[in-house]
Amino acid sequence: MNYLELIEKRNSIRDFLKKPVEQAKLDEITGFFNSAQKLFDVNTKVLIAAKEDTAQRLSGVAGYRGNAFNAPAYLVILSENKDNYLVNAGFMAEHIILKLEEMGLSSCFLTCDDSEMVKKVLLIESDMDIAAMVAFGYGKKEKDTTKLNIHSPSNVSISSKSGHIAPKIAVTALAFDSDFDTPYNFDDEYADPVIADALYAASLSPSFLNHQNYRFVINGTHVYLFNKFDEVVTKNDNLLGLGAAMLNFHMILSSKYSGIGNWSLDVSNIKHDFKNPIDYTLVAALDI
Repeated sequence: MNYLELIEKRNSIRDFLKKPVEQAKLDEITGFFNSAQKLFDVNTKVLIAAKEDTAQRLSGVAGYRGNAFNAPAYLVILSENKDNYLVNAGFMAEHIILKLEEMGLSSCFLTCDDSEMVKKVLLIESDMDIAAMVAFGYGKKEKDTTKLNIHSPSNVSISSKSGHIAPKIAVTALAFDSDFDTPYNFDDEYADPVIADALYAASLSPSFLNHQNYRFVINGTHVYLFNKFDEVVTKNDNLLGLGAAMLNFHMILSSKYSGIGNWSLDVSNIKHDFKNPIDYTLVAALDI
């Protein structure tokens, strides 16, 4: 995969053609998930619901305000309920979303506030929780929109992009150097171009209502990730979006640098004063 190209191309599509997804593609998606990287050791399973009445079953049960977007297929990620399982589900779901994009399929995260009800309407018998859901299929072409791409202050381009587009926070507002008092310098003379691309990719990740409640601090060869909760985005959606941002950042970094490990979610021994606002909490760290 050319991850940056796929990340830039991806849109959250909410209107789909009445065209079923071929069984061969469904099988490929399942196989991809089963070999996909996780953030930590947690039992997961993917199911694909693609019956003619699936969208009707999910109406009023899943999706923003019960809108399941009438997609031809739905990806359901089941997970055992343990610490950070939703972050991991967002991490894995975003990886699959990029795979769907590569396969010519469109997608959109679905809100799932009632795991047991979703399992009931989809006739899923499992002790695991529904951690993430993604509607997908062949998306209808939406109106083209002009989009400003800010890779760095000296690398700005304007492109035409189709799909459902909502304003996102600029990448320059999401990253800091050493602590929150010092914005990350994206100037080409100072910034590591790979880290700049990774931050840019993270800024394009799916985020409920594009709140993007994560912030990155780059300190030498260490990357620290902070998160905050607000009153608008549910905890589940917040954590799924956090995982998606972590996936995008990691994929760009690991595609350019060899030997990159995975994110660590154990930050209990990190005592550095990042001067972070009280509502931002350190949640993960990554060594470059």
